[in-house]
Amino acid sequence: MKENSIYLLCALGGAIVGAAVAMLTAPQSGRELRGKIRSVVDETMAEMWHHHAHHCNCEHPATTTAAEQK
Repeated sequence: MKENSIYLLCALGGAIVGAAVAMLTAPQSGRELRGKIRSVVDETMAEMWHHHAHHCNCEHPATTTAAEQK
Protein backbone atom coordinates (compact mmCIF):
# COMPACT_ATOMS: atom_id res chain seq x y z
CA MET A 1 0.00 0.00 0.00
CA LYS A 2 2.76 2.42 0.96
CA GLU A 3 4.60 1.74 -2.31
CA ASN A 4 1.43 2.49 -4.31
CA SER A 5 1.03 5.78 -2.44
CA ILE A 6 4.57 6.80 -3.36
CA TYR A 7 3.94 6.04 -7.04
CA LEU A 8 0.68 7.97 -6.94
CA LEU A 9 2.35 11.01 -5.35
CA CYS A 10 5.16 10.91 -7.92
CA ALA A 11 2.67 10.71 -10.78
CA LEU A 12 0.62 13.55 -9.33
CA GLY A 13 3.73 15.68 -8.84
CA GLY A 14 4.84 15.03 -12.42
CA ALA A 15 1.41 15.93 -13.75
CA ILE A 16 1.41 19.19 -11.78
CA VAL A 17 4.87 20.16 -12.98
CA GLY A 18 3.98 19.28 -16.57
CA ALA A 19 0.77 21.28 -16.44
CA ALA A 20 2.57 24.27 -14.93
CA VAL A 21 5.24 24.25 -17.65
CA ALA A 22 2.61 23.92 -20.37
CA MET A 23 0.60 26.83 -18.98
CA LEU A 24 3.60 29.09 -18.53
CA THR A 25 4.94 28.48 -22.03
CA ALA A 26 1.60 28.82 -23.87
CA PRO A 27 1.01 32.22 -25.50
CA GLN A 28 -1.85 33.91 -23.62
CA SER A 29 -2.57 36.96 -21.53
CA GLY A 30 -1.92 37.08 -17.80
CA ARG A 31 -5.63 37.25 -17.03
CA GLU A 32 -6.33 34.13 -19.13
CA LEU A 33 -3.42 32.29 -17.53
CA ARG A 34 -4.55 33.16 -14.00
CA GLY A 35 -8.07 32.00 -14.83
CA LYS A 36 -6.81 28.67 -16.18
CA ILE A 37 -4.55 28.15 -13.18
CA ARG A 38 -7.42 28.95 -10.82
CA SER A 39 -9.74 26.47 -12.54
CA VAL A 40 -7.10 23.72 -12.57
CA VAL A 41 -6.36 24.25 -8.88
CA ASP A 42 -10.07 24.27 -8.00
CA GLU A 43 -10.73 21.09 -9.99
CA THR A 44 -7.68 19.34 -8.52
CA MET A 45 -8.61 20.30 -4.96
CA ALA A 46 -12.18 19.10 -5.48
CA GLU A 47 -10.97 15.79 -6.91
CA MET A 48 -8.44 15.31 -4.10
CA TRP A 49 -11.10 16.05 -1.50
CA HIS A 50 -13.48 13.62 -3.19
CA HIS A 51 -10.89 10.83 -3.02
CA HIS A 52 -9.97 11.70 0.57
CA ALA A 53 -13.60 11.80 1.71
CA HIS A 54 -14.29 8.50 -0.04
CA HIS A 55 -11.50 6.77 1.89
CA CYS A 56 -12.16 8.26 5.34
CA ASN A 57 -15.96 8.78 5.13
CA CYS A 58 -15.57 12.48 5.91
CA GLU A 59 -17.77 15.41 4.95
CA HIS A 60 -16.43 18.34 2.96
CA PRO A 61 -15.76 21.28 5.32
CA ALA A 62 -17.90 23.57 3.16
CA THR A 63 -20.95 21.35 3.76
CA THR A 64 -20.78 21.57 7.57
CA THR A 65 -21.64 24.56 9.72
CA ALA A 66 -19.36 26.03 12.36
CA ALA A 67 -21.62 24.62 15.10
CA GLU A 68 -21.36 21.12 13.61
CA GLN A 69 -17.57 21.33 13.49
CA LYS A 70 -17.28 22.03 17.26
